[in-house]
Amino acid sequence: MIYDFLYRDTSRIASYYAQVFGGRLTSFEKSEAERESGDRTGKLTVPVLGLEGKLTKETGSGLKQVFDAHDMVAANVLAALSKAGRLNKDVEAAPHGALVLAQGSLIFLDKAMMDMAAMTFDVMLTAETKKPKHQRNTEMVNNLTITLSFLKAVTIPSAFLLRSTSGRLLCGTIKDDGMEEPISTYYFKHGTAGLSDVLLVGVKEIPSTTFAITGQQLFGAAQKAAAALSEMLFPKDAVRVTPIVLFRKV
Repeated sequence: MIYDFLYRDTSRIASYYAQVFGGRLTSFEKSEAERESGDRTGKLTVPVLGLEGKLTKETGSGLKQVFDAHDMVAANVLAALSKAGRLNKDVEAAPHGALVLAQGSLIFLDKAMMDMAAMTFDVMLTAETKKPKHQRNTEMVNNLTITLSFLKAVTIPSAFLLRSTSGRLLCGTIKDDGMEEPISTYYFKHGTAGLSDVLLVGVKEIPSTTFAITGQQLFGAAQKAAAALSEMLFPKDAVRVTPIVLFRKV
């Protein structure tokens, strides 16, 4: 089986490999050696004394190939996790922190596109503030002002959204350096359409309410701001997943 990797979290994959196989694999070697030998026999006759001699000549050649273990590490980790039964196909029933496996249609969201989307809030705010006071939506102005302040203060990450074959939405953020090709290429190839038959292996995350803090506290206000950003980026009912790999089988 050949994997067409779209995204890989290389640091996590390397960590998993080290835990499963007892070390980090950076490269591997394949050596081939050939050996040839030939004999030559001669006889030298001298009066009274006869001498015979044998000359052996050996030649050797070798070929050593060094391979980058980049793709093999990811494939071996997936095979080991699958064999050990660690990949939960029932995403709904999987507990927090479990590795899940899902398949469906994938959409990438580039952080540059996120920034452009954020600009629409600025346009909306400008348009609303230009209205006469009696026509202005004060609540909308206040909410947009706060939202824009949040967006300017944080780094908006790239993200993905996968609709599984069961209809469930899974979402999460991704590291741009883990992409096999820039996210923008998918916009040119597919537009707003999703990429079908993509498999996701990742860590399921269930938000905890254990540490909810009242809004009067500074941490409580920060929690509310974080919740607003999360709902702005992802559908509220989508399952949060930290992706390890996104790939297709070819």
